[in-house]
Amino acid sequence: MAVSMSPRLALFRSWIGRVSTATLVVALFVTALAACVLGLMLWKGYDSRRIALAQNETGTRNLAQSLAEHATHTFQGADIVLDDIVAYIRLRPELNAGFNERLRALADHLPQLSDVAIVDAAGDVTHASVTPVPPLNNADRDYFRYHRDNPDQKLLITGPIASRTSGQSIFAVSRRLETADSRFAGVVVATIASDYFSDFYKTIDLGPGGSISLLHSDGRLLIQWPSLQSGRDMSKSVLFQHELRQSPDGFYLTVSPFDGLTKYLAYRQISRYPLVVTVARTKDSVLSGWREAVRSDIAVAAAMLTCVVLLAAILAAQLRRRQEVQHLLRERDAHYRLIDANMGDVIVLTDPGGIMRFVSMSVETVLGLKPEQLIGRSWTEMVHADDVPALQAVAVRLRKSPAGLCAEFRMRRTEGDQVWLEANFAYTRSDRGPGDCVVGTLRDVTQRKLMEQEVKALNARLAELARTDGLTGLPNRRSLDGFISRTATSASTMAVLMIDVDDFKGFNDYFGHQGGDDALRQLGNLFSSRVTGMHGFAARYGGEEFTIVLPDADAAAAMSFAESLRTAVRALAVRNPASAHGCLTVSIGFACGTAPFDSALLLREADIALYDAKRRGRDRCVAAEPAAFVADAGPLQPEQEQPSTASAS
Repeated sequence: MAVSMSPRLALFRSWIGRVSTATLVVALFVTALAACVLGLMLWKGYDSRRIALAQNETGTRNLAQSLAEHATHTFQGADIVLDDIVAYIRLRPELNAGFNERLRALADHLPQLSDVAIVDAAGDVTHASVTPVPPLNNADRDYFRYHRDNPDQKLLITGPIASRTSGQSIFAVSRRLETADSRFAGVVVATIASDYFSDFYKTIDLGPGGSISLLHSDGRLLIQWPSLQSGRDMSKSVLFQHELRQSPDGFYLTVSPFDGLTKYLAYRQISRYPLVVTVARTKDSVLSGWREAVRSDIAVAAAMLTCVVLLAAILAAQLRRRQEVQHLLRERDAHYRLIDANMGDVIVLTDPGGIMRFVSMSVETVLGLKPEQLIGRSWTEMVHADDVPALQAVAVRLRKSPAGLCAEFRMRRTEGDQVWLEANFAYTRSDRGPGDCVVGTLRDVTQRKLMEQEVKALNARLAELARTDGLTGLPNRRSLDGFISRTATSASTMAVLMIDVDDFKGFNDYFGHQGGDDALRQLGNLFSSRVTGMHGFAARYGGEEFTIVLPDADAAAAMSFAESLRTAVRALAVRNPASAHGCLTVSIGFACGTAPFDSALLLREADIALYDAKRRGRDRCVAAEPAAFVADAGPLQPEQEQPSTASAS
């Protein structure tokens, strides 16, 4: 039975019959390319949005972590100051007027502190870092009532409240003072201006609608930037009702209770203090860059689709060219076959344009590739990218070198490993046969290169070992002498610090040499990290002695650095039963000089100052006094075991 055909189907089949194969291929190519561009746009848009959101989450979480550390360090500094004052008053309860100077020095040392004051059991301010001491009674302050009614010794953070001396908004950080029989004796309080946080937060760009909040763990808003709100109760928010109960840090999408905008919010609860830090960025600002990129991609895609027809024509031309190249690759001359059969090295013939026309069968042994895989390709495709410029320079000079030229370069085998080849190139001119060409004889020299590299690496390692202390990883005394010699030619001033670990023999006797080695390694890491910011140089001088050189440092800078270094060693809290301090400490002597330098004299004066620090009781920093050295020109005496003190000279 005959089946009738619809008119449209018949018209389509008639059109297909008239369309040439090339036209059909071009049409299919255009359609496929358009589909690929559209698919790529959709995939890229989706993926870039995902990446933008992931980067925002990572960046916002990291910023919340950084701000939490900033808040921790801010209150920790005040905590340390208050703890020091409480310990001092416990030992010396009778305070004189000079104690105000001590409070003023503590407040000046920490930029976050506005004031430090002592309040007695009646609430009167008896000592303060401000001059004159204000005649105030703070018995009505919340922190005073809390410490009066609660015997705990924890740090209390109160605020924000209005300062009675400056009128500014401040946070009060306080601790309880007690008498010898544990009765309430008053409060030591330090204040931190709210502007300290807001001034720091305003340096952070969170985009339109972004905000930073510092909250108390009970939900009180301490400060919110940029609105500068405070005191608001946020305990009913999603953050305190749900998120903090699940995890001390997190990230989620929410509607801001401050401005009603949809925002991504990262939070972190500080473990050391009852504080929570949040960082919020609006969804629109997070995705604004992504939207701009999508619009740009759409414009680029439109331009690409406009050029599709031209690209199809170029592709057709390339296909024809490929057929021609394949035809040329089938032509093999007899003398090439003769060379291939009788040579053990790899023989390669290239035309003047660098296209390989013949490759001997031995290439399969060297590179793991068949000749057919290389013929018709440019030699630059196979050579390591770093070696291409050198070989191109050889090719330029080859025509003017009748004797030929040699070169070494790298290529990659099919297994993925790299081989070194030594090649002899010669330029051959011929009016018949294959015409002008370059003949290359290639030989595998990988093993020789590996041996050369091993010898070079061994020499470099030996040189490094000669300059480095094997235990601490610091430069040794030889490197120290070289650094001082180099620095003496450029620096105008120089400070040399001699550092000795206190009571180290007793430490070794108690913990053994392995424990002593571990302690020296910790100190080496500490000294190395400390001198980096000073452009200085730390070295192990010998035994438990270290030397640090600070170019362009005067006596004040050297003393400041030495004190910070001594404090950092104590902060390591390495237990030392042989020390009166109970922990590992160092004594430091330093000497400063101006150009021209006498390095031997600087080292000697620093060493004398070190022994002076030992004689004065250890755990201190002493500057060299050249005049005193001249007066006491006798030989240096071994240090005597003396009780150490905590203060520095």
